[in-house]
Amino acid sequence: MFSGVNDQRFSLRMLEPNEYYFDDYSVDFYPKGMSNASDDNFEVVQGTLKVCSRSIVFVPSNGYDPLIRVKQRNITDIKIYSPSNLSHLKTKKIEGETFTFSASLHTTIQNSISAYKTHRDTKLFSFSLLYVSGEKVIPFLQQLNRASQLHHIEHQTMIAMIAHHRQSLYPFKSMFFDDLYERECGNFVVDMVEPLVNVPGRIVVSETKLYFHPFNNAFSIADILKWKLESVTQVNKRTYILQDVGLEIFVKDTNSMSNYLFVLDSEKSRNELHQFLLDHCKSNLEDSSPSNMTLKWQNGVISNYEYLMYVNNIADRTLNNLSQYPVYPWIFTDYTSNTIDINNPAIYRDLTKPIGALTPKRLKSIMDRYHDMPDPKFMYGSHYSTPGYVTYYLMRSQPDLMLCLMGGKFDHPDRVFAGIAESWNNVLINTSDFKELTPQFYDGDGSFLENRMKINYGKRQNGSVVGHVELPPWAANPKDFITKMRSGLESDHVSSNLHHWIDLIFGYKQRGDFAEKSFNVFHNLCYPGSVDLYSILDPNEKNSVVTQILEFGQVPQQVFTKPHPERKMAAPYPTLTVLNSNIDSEEISDNEVSAPPNSNRRLSAVGTSLDRFTLSEKIPVKEHVTFFVECSETKSMYVGTVSGMLYTYRLPAMKYAYSVIISNVSLMCVMDLGHSLCVGSSDGKFYFLSKQQGNVYLAFPAHYDTVSDITMDRSLIFSSSWDSSVKVWDVVKGPGGRVKTLRLFNEMDHEDRVHNIGVIEAILVSCVEMALIVVWDWDTMEILHNVDYSHHDITQVSIWNSKIVLVGVSIVYLDVRTFTEEFSKMFDAAITSHQIIKDSNAVVIAESSGKVTLFDMVEGVAKGEFTTDQSDLTRVHYLNDGLLLVGDQSKYFAVYKNIS
Repeated sequence: MFSGVNDQRFSLRMLEPNEYYFDDYSVDFYPKGMSNASDDNFEVVQGTLKVCSRSIVFVPSNGYDPLIRVKQRNITDIKIYSPSNLSHLKTKKIEGETFTFSASLHTTIQNSISAYKTHRDTKLFSFSLLYVSGEKVIPFLQQLNRASQLHHIEHQTMIAMIAHHRQSLYPFKSMFFDDLYERECGNFVVDMVEPLVNVPGRIVVSETKLYFHPFNNAFSIADILKWKLESVTQVNKRTYILQDVGLEIFVKDTNSMSNYLFVLDSEKSRNELHQFLLDHCKSNLEDSSPSNMTLKWQNGVISNYEYLMYVNNIADRTLNNLSQYPVYPWIFTDYTSNTIDINNPAIYRDLTKPIGALTPKRLKSIMDRYHDMPDPKFMYGSHYSTPGYVTYYLMRSQPDLMLCLMGGKFDHPDRVFAGIAESWNNVLINTSDFKELTPQFYDGDGSFLENRMKINYGKRQNGSVVGHVELPPWAANPKDFITKMRSGLESDHVSSNLHHWIDLIFGYKQRGDFAEKSFNVFHNLCYPGSVDLYSILDPNEKNSVVTQILEFGQVPQQVFTKPHPERKMAAPYPTLTVLNSNIDSEEISDNEVSAPPNSNRRLSAVGTSLDRFTLSEKIPVKEHVTFFVECSETKSMYVGTVSGMLYTYRLPAMKYAYSVIISNVSLMCVMDLGHSLCVGSSDGKFYFLSKQQGNVYLAFPAHYDTVSDITMDRSLIFSSSWDSSVKVWDVVKGPGGRVKTLRLFNEMDHEDRVHNIGVIEAILVSCVEMALIVVWDWDTMEILHNVDYSHHDITQVSIWNSKIVLVGVSIVYLDVRTFTEEFSKMFDAAITSHQIIKDSNAVVIAESSGKVTLFDMVEGVAKGEFTTDQSDLTRVHYLNDGLLLVGDQSKYFAVYKNIS
């Protein structure tokens, strides 16, 4: 953005990293000096003098002469050139005040991209200032020159004082606003961070817009950046040099998304700006919580590439900072074959191991050194992502990054990025090379692999010229290489293993004992939170630490502290029936969901909006409803009540058929057994009802207190009770398939009432009083997981798509393999009932407030909602033929009908 400032030939990357660019002045430059000039050989070149903290750069206006950079420390004797010394010039007129200085060394920078040329002969430079008084410029140049002679730390301190003073001279003026009626609501001093460049300035916020006013050329309105507040979609806190002082702002325009990284002087200032922007932009900010995005990735809504970019983002990795650049994994191991088969598991790298642990021989050497090392120990002497590694990969597309980092030179030809296979071989065997890849290897046209600018990088020892990157034989060209790399990244093999690599780089294997066991330990200064720069009082020590942090590489922020869930590969993506009060079903299409290539998963909209559901009738019952169960075989809806009566209605018209008294106490739960219904009651019994005859043929004493839930898996019946037990029953059938009796197979005791249960394979999940969730291996009777979820006030549990779904004031998903929390969403009121719609990704939710919501389980968002005229809802049930049944504490239940 600002790397070129306001002159196309000049770039801030021509300066030393983090050098301060103050101002520029229009000048005439005299290449041959002035003392020996005559009317016949007089030469003048117009241009601009860029005044910086460590150098002065002259940029000729003619477009063909090279730029001249002179470091302040090499300058001596800055003085005004007296007009009397120019009396020998008869016809040539000197414009403006003239000054000179001597330099023992200077650098020229050609118009074509190439290494800078250093000139070591002492030269006298002569300039005339145009449009500005020498009294304003010459003392300033002399002040900077004196500062350059100081020790590094003292120089930094003096430059900071000079910069602070000059910043106070350039306030943000009302004329800078776009609108006459805008007023300033907030003003914050910041640095805008770009790769290897920091641009000091201020952020100013009005009622409608966000402005960045750079202090470089602070009087120039043209250099002010501005965005509408309504276009700001994310405001994320960031670390910078391992300190909590950064803030990244994401702005969306018509066709693209841009992001800007800013750094403030303290965490307090950063937090104030963050909260200020949240308050002013809150209506536009997108929901991109980790749980939501992980859920989308697991279900194929977003690709592996997109998810990795997202995880990099929340781990403080950004394209604006080479020290914290997004990191992507090497995935292939074969870069020498003529063809590649992405369906062949043998071609893939082991994603359960870091780069340094892929080769046993090298790993043994690393670990031998590690065990002999004093604390704090580290396994790897370099990192997987550093500024040097990023410039290594991008040297052809962004050569100015390498020139800046290398002091105006390109790296030695034998060390630069020359071939894919060579680089992969290096990271396998080199004891100091552990670099992963960058996003460019999986996106774009691959142009970063080509030397399109025809830059002279030199010859290698084998005589070859460094030109385009040598591609694997299986890649026809750079674009084909990127296409195949992306196909590999999105392959089933990588999709089913990528969570292991995420654990290493962003997750629980990043630190502590898990990191050590995974051979994943780096130098202490690589980790966020390892050092407090503000507590280091010695300036030299602080400078040394900062330099090491910037150059050595930084571990991403730890995003996940438990094993990352794996991606689902086998299950198809079922159709979602959408009810939405805000949008028509036609507004949602398959095109709005980005599914992986060759995926048969889809998300479509069938049905109509909730605002098209109107109250059809209220059906009276003896006491309030406790359950609804739909039986497709008999085309019936069975409704249980607190009175102990079971009502039967014929579908689809909800026409009353018959009712039967099951018990003299409340009916609590029901399970469809095909020929029969199994009803659990408050008296602790199971009642088996013949659907065909409509009568109870077996009452089985199962528990000592209320039967709270019944479910079935693998021909076994599972039941929970307020007697604090969960029991597993083997079914003994009699004539006609009726249940003859039950045999107790297993029993699991709990500390309190069990409200309901969910079963998947050998896993049983109990929801116990006071929101305690207990996960059992019901076969071995072992407790696998026991966690208090009272902060979510969990009262219900279900199983969906290999997930444990917990319901209370929130919906929470747990991974059934690791029991880690993948997603949570809080609702406005307590959820009293929910129904996961069969063969869909939707759940219908009833809240105590009377609101009914349709929730998309894949995307983790509400797709529609409406408020009934009921309160204290107890049960909700959605039928695919356009009926919605809602029960509450009254002696009726409501039928809402689709009128479209």
